[in-house]
Amino acid sequence: MSETIPIDRFTRQKQTVSGQYAPRELTGLAEQLAGDEGEIRFTLTGSEAKDPAGGHKRRIRCTISGWFLVLDPGSVKPERLDLDIESNLVVVKDESALPPLEFETEDEDYIVCATEMNVMERVEEEILLDLPSALLKHAGTMNKVAATKTNAKSHASDGFAGVDKNTAKVSPFARLAVLKKN
Repeated sequence: MSETIPIDRFTRQKQTVSGQYAPRELTGLAEQLAGDEGEIRFTLTGSEAKDPAGGHKRRIRCTISGWFLVLDPGSVKPERLDLDIESNLVVVKDESALPPLEFETEDEDYIVCATEMNVMERVEEEILLDLPSALLKHAGTMNKVAATKTNAKSHASDGFAGVDKNTAKVSPFARLAVLKKN
């Protein structure tokens, strides 16, 4: 069930789409799975609000729950990973509409989506962003994430975009970019 929704209509008419996936249906999770068991339930709700400049801010509330099995990095045994994800997404048409990082709030994330959004891909992306970094099993992915984290720590004092200055923590978006490259 890979549905595509038209973003403008979805947000303007405050539509909702809900459903369920088996973990194996989300191909981006394949490397993380330790079995076929589990279920992933989601609800995406669109809305639109006026922004201070007089334009419209397209929003999507994304709620994901459920569970699937992953390999515990310490014991290398299957372990249940419970999902409880709530995201407030602001949809922009292109990267030029993204606000500077210092103006973003912690309770909303910006995504670029010109006209249509693939529901399955959005759900998968939100789950990948929520995964603990210890679960990124692919060796190449782990090396790239480690390199990004090392580079981020060395630039933390001058406001490197993917880093929280206080903890030198890599942004989940930096992790997602690494995953997408693989």
